Amino acid sequence: MNRRAGFTLIELLVVIAIIAILAAILFPVFARARENARKANCTSNVKQIIMAVLSYAQDYDETLIPGACPPKGSSYIYWYELLDPYLKNAEIIRCPSMKHAGYGGLGYGWNYLEFGYWPSSPGTGWCTHLGEVENPAETILLGDSEDLGARAEPQYFFYLYRRHATYLPKRHSEGGVMGHVDGHVKWYPTRELQKAQPGVAAPWRYAP
Repeated sequence: MNRRAGFTLIELLVVIAIIAILAAILFPVFARARENARKANCTSNVKQIIMAVLSYAQDYDETLIPGACPPKGSSYIYWYELLDPYLKNAEIIRCPSMKHAGYGGLGYGWNYLEFGYWPSSPGTGWCTHLGEVENPAETILLGDSEDLGARAEPQYFFYLYRRHATYLPKRHSEGGVMGHVDGHVKWYPTRELQKAQPGVAAPWRYAP
């Protein structure tokens, strides 16, 4: 009885085709699974940051941390630096899906129009009391900020760059993770964030 020593060319091509089809099906599934894991990690980060903010508020007479304080010497003191004693480790402020390490890898931005930062303004560094926030559950305090690379600035949230389109977070399934004043965290699709206060000019549309 004769036995074939190996595959014929046609059989080999069929096997290769099957492997290619399986890879085309499975790779996107694996990619989504990895992104879901990163999004879950990011959600945990934002939750821990929000809890740190609320702990800060408890220590400072229900006053929320400002986005930035006036310069001490030659540089501003930013919100994440003020939160440093309340955060367990520096990695919490880095989104796992952040591709670039602009401003030390900071992955999250502050709602600067509502909570205290306006570039070159005499009001820079103002503080908001928790009691002044009319709807804490609907008011975003901080969250994913778009990866701006070298242009990234830690005081900004929903930053508008005058020569480009609105920079809204898209790195988690075309959306971003946001933390609210009441402490809860939620993922929003970018298109929903773009609908904030229609008819109001940017960037003020993002101030509750």
